[in-house]
Formats: sequence, C-alpha cells, structure tokens
Amino acid sequence: MISATDTRMLTAVTFRTGSERYALPIDRVREVQQIVAFAEVPGGSGAVIGMVDVRSEIVPVVDVRALIGLPPLPYTLETPMIVALGPDGPVALVVDAVETVVELAADAGGPAPAMHALASRISSVHRVEEGLVFVLDADALLAPLDLFSDAQEAGDE
Repeated sequence: MISATDTRMLTAVTFRTGSERYALPIDRVREVQQIVAFAEVPGGSGAVIGMVDVRSEIVPVVDVRALIGLPPLPYTLETPMIVALGPDGPVALVVDAVETVVELAADAGGPAPAMHALASRISSVHRVEEGLVFVLDADALLAPLDLFSDAQEAGDE
C-alpha cells in the first residue's frame, strides 16, 4: 500500500544546451560518450547532422542546439553525445554538457510554457536548487519522422 506521503520518483540524466537544463528519463538513455566522427547527411542543414556507427548500429546524430533554434557551436573532442532510445531505435543527441543523474518527484512537475521551442516535446518542468529542468518526452523528441522532417523544413527555409 502506498501512503499519501509516498511520491513516485523520476530518475533522469540532466544536460545543458545553451542556457537551459534538460533531462531525459534514465531508462531512455543508453550511454553517454564524447562525440565521434560522423557521416554528414547530404543536403542536411537541420537538426539531423549525420549518421554514426555506435556499437555496429547506424544511428542518426541530432544537434539539440539546432533542434531548439540556437546557433551552432564547433564540435570538439570534449563535445558530449547522449545515445538515447527513441520509439524506433537509438538517436545520438549532441549537447553542450552532460551534468548528472537526478531524482525528481514525478507528480511535482508542471507543463512547459507554450512559447518554448520544444514545448510539444517536453513532458514536464521541475524546479530544482539550480533552476528549472525541462524533462523531455523521449518518444516525441526522438520520433525519426519528426527529426527528419525538421531537418527538411530547416533546409527549405
């Protein structure tokens, strides 16, 4: 029996992109590693920046900065990449910095502001000591059709 004071916790990996702190549920994170050489997508100019071989599996590489409309930063040997599990397989997310694993009260988050570039891909927003954490909906964020249409739309502009 669960008492009224028990709270379900969400364990998540936090990372930064620009000035924002985001999180992905830990059960959707396969690994964190430094960026590796990737094959660029011909004609690609959106969030999908290439493909990479991760443990003998070809995985799309998504620059989260491009996904939310921030200017690109040059990639270095220190640039982190989060390999996350989407609805149709893994996706490598290039982020500015990976921070830590946190425990968030699952029922304590609020909705994302509608004006946020990823509002439809954010499941909740939580207040922590360091500020706000935007918890991403992994299925919405990593749906391959959405990623590739985002890249196409950006290329059409």
